[in-house]
Amino acid sequence: MKTNYWEKLEPDVIYHIYNRTVGKDNLFNNDGNYQFFLNQWKTYLPYLDVYAYCLMPNHFHFLAKVKPVDAELGKHLDEQRTKKSQQFIEGEIPYSEYLEDQFKRFFSSYALAYNKQQDRHGALFQKRFKRISVIDEYKLHYLLAYIHHNPLHHHFCHAYTDWKYSSWSAYLNLHQPSLLNREEVLSWFDADMKKAQERFLKYHEDFRIDKKMENETFEDD
Repeated sequence: MKTNYWEKLEPDVIYHIYNRTVGKDNLFNNDGNYQFFLNQWKTYLPYLDVYAYCLMPNHFHFLAKVKPVDAELGKHLDEQRTKKSQQFIEGEIPYSEYLEDQFKRFFSSYALAYNKQQDRHGALFQKRFKRISVIDEYKLHYLLAYIHHNPLHHHFCHAYTDWKYSSWSAYLNLHQPSLLNREEVLSWFDADMKKAQERFLKYHEDFRIDKKMENETFEDD
């Protein structure tokens, strides 16, 4: 069955979300670009519970779950004051359409700032970001490691543990605060957090690309 790379974003569903630049252009050129990208994500997309991410010079990956709209998100929604936010509040469009618009605003905000800084012109991102729902437990485990190993896969580093623009280090330092939902992720490995972290780390250490998964789930980045 052909993979649908542009699924609707629905509450309580986990997605593999990724996108890349047009052509062979860079998406990030310095540390500040990476940090600004994450800051803009938090600004525009608090509607997603992030489990893992990796930012690389020309593309990115996120594993995240769409949150239902609660009181806190409702406040953020009211503050957006966009056409789409008003349409969603009034019940004229579904949540998925509003979220797609938030992603567009997120990409646009980053591209405008990046283009200005780099004295660059034209589109930065591919037009449609890919999002594939993930339900199967094996795929969830696989994607965690796949995302953290991606810089190694694309020869951006010699060891995935050395890449500083991913969520990997957040799982090494559980005592430090993080916006990631680490407890839920680790609960996939064991109910005991210490054992869960050990199994999480061992799974990453033993990880190998599954060619069947690659063919069924991913396009070339």
